Amino acid sequence: GLSIMECHGEIQVPVNGVVYDSRKVTAGNVFVALPGSRADGNAFVSDAIQRGARVVVSEKPLNGFPQVTRLQVSDSRKALARLAINFFENPSKDFQLIGVTGTNGKTTTTLLLESILKIAGGSVGVIGTLGYRWADRQETASMTTPESLDLQRIFHEMNQDRITHVVMEVSSHALALGRVDGCLFNVGVYTNLSQDHLDFHSTMEDYFSTKSLLFRDDAAIKSPGFMSVINIDDPHGRVLSREVKENLWSYSAGDKEARVRVKDAKLQHSGIQMTLSTPLGDLQINSPLLGRLNLYNLLSAATSALAMGISREAVCEGLGAVAAVDGRLQRVPIPSQWGFEVVVDYAHTPDAMEKTLSCLKEMTKGAILVVFGCGGDRDRAKRPLMGSIAAQLGDLVILTSDNPRSEVPEAIIREIEPGVRACGLPYVECGKKMPERKAYTVEVDRKRAIELALSRAREGDVVFIAGKGHETYQIIGDQVFPFDDRVVVRDYIESAKRRL
Repeated sequence: GLSIMECHGEIQVPVNGVVYDSRKVTAGNVFVALPGSRADGNAFVSDAIQRGARVVVSEKPLNGFPQVTRLQVSDSRKALARLAINFFENPSKDFQLIGVTGTNGKTTTTLLLESILKIAGGSVGVIGTLGYRWADRQETASMTTPESLDLQRIFHEMNQDRITHVVMEVSSHALALGRVDGCLFNVGVYTNLSQDHLDFHSTMEDYFSTKSLLFRDDAAIKSPGFMSVINIDDPHGRVLSREVKENLWSYSAGDKEARVRVKDAKLQHSGIQMTLSTPLGDLQINSPLLGRLNLYNLLSAATSALAMGISREAVCEGLGAVAAVDGRLQRVPIPSQWGFEVVVDYAHTPDAMEKTLSCLKEMTKGAILVVFGCGGDRDRAKRPLMGSIAAQLGDLVILTSDNPRSEVPEAIIREIEPGVRACGLPYVECGKKMPERKAYTVEVDRKRAIELALSRAREGDVVFIAGKGHETYQIIGDQVFPFDDRVVVRDYIESAKRRL
């Protein structure tokens, strides 16, 4: 299945592994030189050969190196995916693979599906932002969807542990860069599309086109009976649904054209109660998750499970069993006598920020104090948009650092501020007496920014800390430092208790 442009050397040679990082090469390996934005794998061919590589695969002609077999291919990433599938004997054919794509909601949808499938008796693996886990094993997620070689290796190990279902977040980067090429999908789930990753995708249409690769006949490998589960309340989702020729399971919060829709819903402080209209009859869902954004996540997971033939009982029980999702609208427990609440969320797009703040506004008697920043080396166009949303729906906005990476934190904040100021919020210098309502300030140090918000919160308020959610680190320059928003809150509360 590997398309070779040129071959130099013997092709019928035994190999014992495939590697794309020259530092990990051992004797007898195939080394695939991947092009990259920061480093080009072709610069490390000599190093790989010195370490014992037997075959080198590259998009570039490889002159010299007569001691190894050299293959030139048109696309190194696609070649890596094919080699990985061949080496690990196409592992995704041996279980049910559910791919979830979209800007927001992927993580929660996968965890809800995991819960349903376990209730139904499945042995489930999950691949996504929160990690890669199956059986009693857990790997830290270096990226939402792993590189193709790592993905096929994980699939292979899941097979060895007799996993029956794998629920995977499929990012647009993974689709664009061929990480899921050759995977045999049984179900594709589309949640929504909103602005993000325009540093990588040139336009929103390019972003949508990439997301839709999971559902296109000419781009994704689908099992017989592949099911498309699509949110038709999303404008791009509705377009996508019209392209699906068969086995479409559409869902909606109310559209009667949808195969699964919400007939009635109550969004309460204690959770969500709703009735779903489905081809199998009405379903009564009771979930402790909060807000309209989780209504859609529940709807997405329920529709996917029904499309797979999971029983109504398992769907209802599985959805009700998920009490919280790490870093997603997650309450940080603090003593009730403080009188306010603290919520952290991974919201790092305008759409996610708006939906999360709208949810909190419905449940908050007092003010909403918003602490957030924007990640460095990422889509800059969304920065003022997020500032505007925070200013419209929040009361006191504290701009701070997220993961600045190689950018200067103050420069990132300066790109957020126009959106805040356009909504009429006055700036108050940090450290001076601040009004209780409708103002913004800047505190570059994220720890101090969180502590400032906590010190200003009053009875009935909510402190909303956005952008990092489940993350336990902060990336500044090329260094990674331990940092967890939730730990900062707990430490502040404990310190305050000791002072009392």
